[in-house]
Amino acid sequence: MRASTAELAFEGVPTKGFLRLTLLLPLAAFLLIGLGGLVNSTGSGLSVPDWPTTYGRHLFLYPLSEWKGGILYEHSHRLLAAVVGFLTFAAVLWSWLGITHPRYRWLRWGAAVAFLLVVLQGILGGLTVLLRLPTAVSVSHAMLAQSFFAVTLLLALGARPGWYEAPAVGSLAVLERASCIATIVWVMTFVQILAGALTRHTYSALAIPDFPLVFGGLFPSVLNDQVLLHYVHRVVGFALVAAVLWQAVVLWKLPVLRGWIVGSLVLVLLQILLGGWIVWSFRAVVPTTLHGIGGTALWAVQCIMAFQLWRWRRLQRPQP
Repeated sequence: MRASTAELAFEGVPTKGFLRLTLLLPLAAFLLIGLGGLVNSTGSGLSVPDWPTTYGRHLFLYPLSEWKGGILYEHSHRLLAAVVGFLTFAAVLWSWLGITHPRYRWLRWGAAVAFLLVVLQGILGGLTVLLRLPTAVSVSHAMLAQSFFAVTLLLALGARPGWYEAPAVGSLAVLERASCIATIVWVMTFVQILAGALTRHTYSALAIPDFPLVFGGLFPSVLNDQVLLHYVHRVVGFALVAAVLWQAVVLWKLPVLRGWIVGSLVLVLLQILLGGWIVWSFRAVVPTTLHGIGGTALWAVQCIMAFQLWRWRRLQRPQP
């Protein structure tokens, strides 16, 4: 017999409301990262020159009539960031007050880590404005966002009963190999996003003016910091394509992951096309923004596959 929401709450396991919250949180984080990319792509990072206020006014009291141009993007980004912060705080309260079952108790600490990250993220966001977009702070802001997003995805997975059940996905040896490959691609995806953030925030997107060639060849004929960053981003990108293809061949043996594998293949190929479009369009807003969103989507898929494989491997291992 299926337990009611009241029974679930009494037993100290995640309720339907908490499950919905853990789905809403990564969705809101994904939208926030995408909006942050739009702020950068449109050059709107300093459209609101003060922080935490907006032209001296409270964040939630800034008149709608003045939401124009870059202010629209930057102020919307700040408002959505506040919403994500509130949702994360709600997850902390809900987990610590309502989740007592030993199986799910780790969610309390997961939510606490997410809240710590979102607070740090807010501070870094403020520093990017107050310090006028320094590269180190801007890149840290971008990468911490991806880390926070990964934690919210883990919370969404871990709040569901299926997370604690081992599906029929093959032997332990198969899972060991699959999780190893997934870990490699997961790390490579994060490194590639870091390379992209460095390329973006050092204004190196057009340092190499052609694509897929590099100054008409395979290697840069001109070398400076911006060209080097851009070139590394391309090299890691093509290496990531090869890694995702390798991952697809190996993980295709696990039918439960095939949907995610197809999604990963589509996204990584789209990323190559969008990267080329950025160069061909001289860093137009649409491809630049979509490229950032695509990278985050690929990161989400890789996180979900890696997290699940790590969990399945642990469940398959003999218990002492």
